[in-house]
Amino acid sequence: MPESWELTSPLVSDFVVKALLAIVCGGLIGVEREMKDKPAGFRTNILICLGSMLFMWLSTQVARVVAAGRPSDPGRIAAQVVTGIGFLGAGTIIQSRGRITGLTSAAMIWVVSAVGMSIGAGYSIIGLLTTGLILVVLVGLGLVERRVFRRCSYYDCEIAFDDDNGRTRREIEVALRSLGRPLESFNLRRAEDHLVLTVTYCDAHRAHKKFLGELWKIEGVREVRPLR
Repeated sequence: MPESWELTSPLVSDFVVKALLAIVCGGLIGVEREMKDKPAGFRTNILICLGSMLFMWLSTQVARVVAAGRPSDPGRIAAQVVTGIGFLGAGTIIQSRGRITGLTSAAMIWVVSAVGMSIGAGYSIIGLLTTGLILVVLVGLGLVERRVFRRCSYYDCEIAFDDDNGRTRREIEVALRSLGRPLESFNLRRAEDHLVLTVTYCDAHRAHKKFLGELWKIEGVREVRPLR
């Protein structure tokens, strides 16, 4: 067996260390995304970081071993990651009901890929520092954004209520109209012996929070479950 394929060889050891580090960095970011129920969650971020690391690592190895003694560009393979990751990120952006969601997830995919590439290139400390900065931005600045800038963060909320000849439905509609939103603008579906209404709310608006609290006072409402 060639030395390069032995488990104790420097080549394999270098790959294993970088792969584990990419998994840790991608996993740390993925946990935060998973807790917020985002489309690019725990496993997705790990795979993006690990895959980007592998492409960058292969780029350097090909330039060092295969093209030894000849002009080579170690960034040729890695450069395609930057282009390809853009298409993956674009798939997480959704436009619905006049609002755009998924921009943060798309940016996250892009920067997680950069973390993996930095690890694959041998800049592990930079990858770890970037991971820490990403978590600070997601967690710390997220709180600042909501409390200081009062920026809207839209979420869906499921309201389960009895199908009692429309009485509870009319009371919910009155509450919705107080916010300027008719019932017909939301998704209403039947679930066994009751109805489920999915509405969109912003947790930065006091009126929206008050609306969710008022729902519990309506007789016939079984559950008010925010989807975050």
